[in-house]
Amino acid sequence: MEVRLHSSLDEFRAIAEPLYRRDPVMYTIELTVLNAGRFPADSLLTTVWDDGTAVGAALQTPPYPLACNGIPDRAMSALAESLVAWRPGLTGVRAVRDSAEGFADAWRSVTGRTGEVDTEERLYRLGTLRPPNAVPGAARLATGDDRRQLVEWVGLFLHETFSQRDEAEAGQFVDNAGRVADRFVLWDVGGTLVSMAMLRAAAADVSRIGPVFTPLPQRGHGYGSAVTAAAAELAHRSCTPDVVLFADLANPTSNAIYQKIGFEPVADSIRIAFAAAG
Repeated sequence: MEVRLHSSLDEFRAIAEPLYRRDPVMYTIELTVLNAGRFPADSLLTTVWDDGTAVGAALQTPPYPLACNGIPDRAMSALAESLVAWRPGLTGVRAVRDSAEGFADAWRSVTGRTGEVDTEERLYRLGTLRPPNAVPGAARLATGDDRRQLVEWVGLFLHETFSQRDEAEAGQFVDNAGRVADRFVLWDVGGTLVSMAMLRAAAADVSRIGPVFTPLPQRGHGYGSAVTAAAAELAHRSCTPDVVLFADLANPTSNAIYQKIGFEPVADSIRIAFAAAG
């Protein structure tokens, strides 16, 4: 096995995208990242080769964990051995359970650093959409005038999900969404905004919904279900055949409401955080 590090996004995309397009639902995160068109300067872009043929790809855009769904199990040791030189301070990995655990085992063998599962998620794919009935309000697309509200809610979402809140990072997230043609759908009740869902720009005919956020005082009224269904309807109106989303398995409420409106389980993923070096 040979592991190659790429400094050129175009070079990496030319190799990795055909591998990811073999299953655009499973590789929705990787394809969405590639679709964005540019990466932070310190991104990690790697491919794995077997006898001259590309067989896998992995990427990391800090501060996010390494996405290694596209790496064959037999190549995890070779990948870990190469990453020690390229990214010795790697903070974590994200993939379906077997792949994430396989890399974490290889990383521990090479570095001595242990890992701990900090998030378990389920990937859902939309079957037949069943929008909720009798939820007051209506959906609308966010405009530039909503930026302040979006930044606040994205910041709260990051705090709830990753235990971090950085207004600058939230603002960058919202602005970058506009740059790559992601769209925020808002749920409006009599002029008061109560929930949001972001619809990612389609990548390989798959649109991903997320983040979905409802402020704590507004929860329990069906707004999250309604705005998620509205985002899915927008994707279909935009002629995107497949709509997916991730739900935290630690939150049974969100998993239940997504299934109720028509999302069907595809696969479970985990994030493993590595102990600090030294």
